[in-house]
Amino acid sequence: MTKRRWSRPLVCILSLAWAAAARAGAAAPANPEAPAWALDPKVFAAAREKCLAQIRAAFLDSAGQSPLPATDFPDNYAVSFATQTAELKSLAAQTAYVRLGRGPEDMSTYADMVVHLAARLGVDPPESALPIYRGRVRPAGQALTPQQEQGFSELTAAVRTPGFRRRAIYIPAIFGKPASARASAPTALRGAKGKRRRSRRAVAPPPEPQGPPRSVLESIDWKRADELAAAAASGADGWSRKTRRRRKGRCYEWVRMALQKTGLWTEEFRSEVSSRGDSRRPRRAYSFAWAMNKIESRMEKDPFIGRPAPLRRLDLRVDPLVKGSIVVFDRNACGFNSRSGHIEVITSIEPLRASSYKFHEVKLDCLAKAADAGQVHIYVPQRLDPYPPKPEPHPAAAPAPSDANHAPAQVTAALPPPAGTIPAATP
Repeated sequence: MTKRRWSRPLVCILSLAWAAAARAGAAAPANPEAPAWALDPKVFAAAREKCLAQIRAAFLDSAGQSPLPATDFPDNYAVSFATQTAELKSLAAQTAYVRLGRGPEDMSTYADMVVHLAARLGVDPPESALPIYRGRVRPAGQALTPQQEQGFSELTAAVRTPGFRRRAIYIPAIFGKPASARASAPTALRGAKGKRRRSRRAVAPPPEPQGPPRSVLESIDWKRADELAAAAASGADGWSRKTRRRRKGRCYEWVRMALQKTGLWTEEFRSEVSSRGDSRRPRRAYSFAWAMNKIESRMEKDPFIGRPAPLRRLDLRVDPLVKGSIVVFDRNACGFNSRSGHIEVITSIEPLRASSYKFHEVKLDCLAKAADAGQVHIYVPQRLDPYPPKPEPHPAAAPAPSDANHAPAQVTAALPPPAGTIPAATP
């Protein structure tokens, strides 16, 4: 009975004390150093979007002049929005590191860092940021700031995770190296005893485009390249021992079917590659590269003449090997067929493999040697720009009105163009 008598008054006293403390806390003045709107989610969201836009602008600035925003947030920001502020600090640190340029890491690792950061910043496709950082190299002996050290450690850990998916890889054995002497043109076909065949005349290959290597990263159609890789992998999945005899030696046919599924096999190729029974032109795997040589030679005169064949040559000296690339080997290159060569599509980067009638392992050392000797040709789907607009006839100029109800000629000239016209493209 004694415990019950004391328990109820004690509970009441504690309740009254808690209520008084709550009223005292509500009436206490706010911290004068902290702004009154510091904990407002809407205001912080606006500040976050502004900071994110500044980081993205600094990342996409090819000149490297756009400054990075300050990420020293007040303590109440860091406490109330800890995840968001940490994300902004991480993005700024990673951007600060990649803007310095490539350091001791190889080009593939540095490119993976750029692509990973571009994906975090919402750049679509993230590989479109590679042309900005392709030739950027860190000055020798430049030390890293604590912010850049943080970005380096975070990027290194991110690109090494199993979840990071690569769509391109630079080949160090040939990337950035000067071009060597090209191999001689393929000779005429000969019989088993060394005699020249009379059934088919020797066909001289068309000349390959000459000049310094040019990058095509700015114009790659990454979506179409993924579709081509998926279509080629789907065809190679049917390889088995039962279909081995039927499929072997038909790499050109299976690559052609993959191109046809993705809308890349056009009349342009059919007109350049011979049909069965045509002795004037070859109908082998390497003839795909011969057809592209003819198309590219015409494109040098008119860039829009090659639009029916939306593929462009990729040079491993300046660009990475891309998923969805079409790789064409000459005869006897990398141990492939001495009469037909070989053609395949890169279907994955990790593991690095290609497919035609079945999956093939890609040997980087042999690929680099063949590319250096001019015995391998690589093509990627290209994003087509719109045709140039046709000039519209200008209507005859009407006489300027003299009444005050019409605008003067100076004001009329400053008005925007009518709807339907295409504005001039800005660089």
